[in-house]
Amino acid sequence: MTNSLINTMTIDSLKLPFSFAGEFVLLTLSDVVALFKVDNSFKTKFYTMFIVESGFGKLIIDNEVHDLKKGRVFFINYNQVFRLTEAENFKGEAVLFTRSFYNLIYTGNRKIKNDTAFSHLPSFMDFSKSDLVNFRAGINDIKKEFTQPEVLSKEIICLLLKASMLKYIRKTDNANYIDFKTNRKSNYIEQFKNLVEIHFKELKRTSDYSEKLTISANYLNALIKEKLDISAENVIQNRVILEAERLLLNTDLSVTEISFELGFSDKSHFGKYFKKITQESPNNFRKKFL
Repeated sequence: MTNSLINTMTIDSLKLPFSFAGEFVLLTLSDVVALFKVDNSFKTKFYTMFIVESGFGKLIIDNEVHDLKKGRVFFINYNQVFRLTEAENFKGEAVLFTRSFYNLIYTGNRKIKNDTAFSHLPSFMDFSKSDLVNFRAGINDIKKEFTQPEVLSKEIICLLLKASMLKYIRKTDNANYIDFKTNRKSNYIEQFKNLVEIHFKELKRTSDYSEKLTISANYLNALIKEKLDISAENVIQNRVILEAERLLLNTDLSVTEISFELGFSDKSHFGKYFKKITQESPNNFRKKFL
């Protein structure tokens, strides 16, 4: 491991010559390699899309290793930990944008009016030559508005960005994304997942979240089970374990330090929690991957 801590980045912290108020920027992939130094681990407070034209290397997102190759488009969500390795001769572009920028324009259509449809999107999609030409046309339009900003450029980029994300979502061919519909049940589920993302370190019981949603724990659990085929408690546990794995693989923090970081009272409690879900101790998990 190269870091004692995962580097948390915002668009502002990149200290670029120009961005739209720290909410949107378009870069070349060579710039990305320079900014996100190879073999360092990063967690970003923005969405990242990589469009690879040429070059080779690997992109590790959480504990999954992906090849960087021509025609592959990557999408990195908020708070995912990623690391570039063996990166050479990259050509392509990267689009970095925040939730607030994506939600700048309200369209009235829930598929594109906010970013809830981004939840659990695949980390990459492989585009055919013709599909990539079509996809890149939208990115090129974004680039023109960004490099030569005029009146309403932010709004135009926002709409073009929504179109690009819809193309990515359509490419998944997954009905759960394409047929994203709004109803009260879906709202509760999305609110629950958002609350877990914010509070998983201090709140680990289903009842903690049902109280915030002003519904019963049994009803919340039934909704989650119906939609996700796992319990609400499993959703919370999976988020805690994901963060634990990120810290174990990308930092040299001790297991004790990680347990406190994740809101556990002591190392023993954390160790039992981790082993119950993964069937191995935190130390064994770290050793296995390193």
